Amino acid sequence: MTIEEFHSLLLTTWIVWFFVLFGGIVTWALLPSRREKFERARQIPLREAE
Repeated sequence: MTIEEFHSLLLTTWIVWFFVLFGGIVTWALLPSRREKFERARQIPLREAE
């Protein structure tokens, strides 16, 4: 295996890994169980100082 072939393999692996990671993060963020936490976090700037 030459260095060029190895580089091509690593580049392909990195792209696949990036899309799998991105898809996992998006899926995790959009889970219905996370909605309540995001709603509470969205209201933080609008709350009165306690």
